[in-house]
Amino acid sequence: MQININPFFAKIILRLNPFSKLLVMCKGYNEDYDNFTELVWRDDKNLDFYDKKNYPKFQLWFIKKIKLL
Repeated sequence: MQININPFFAKIILRLNPFSKLLVMCKGYNEDYDNFTELVWRDDKNLDFYDKKNYPKFQLWFIKKIKLL
């Protein structure tokens, strides 16, 4: 599941994310405007989340793990 979120919430969720099933994704990271890239607080805490030109879109992804029988 993917949910579009604004930069403010992207930064807050990324910083406080206690769940491993939630991923904050960014379009435009490393100049990749076709795909979303996962953000990691340790590496991306200094990212300019409000730079709409370079980082036009953020999404929250929910990862569902499937159990195999």
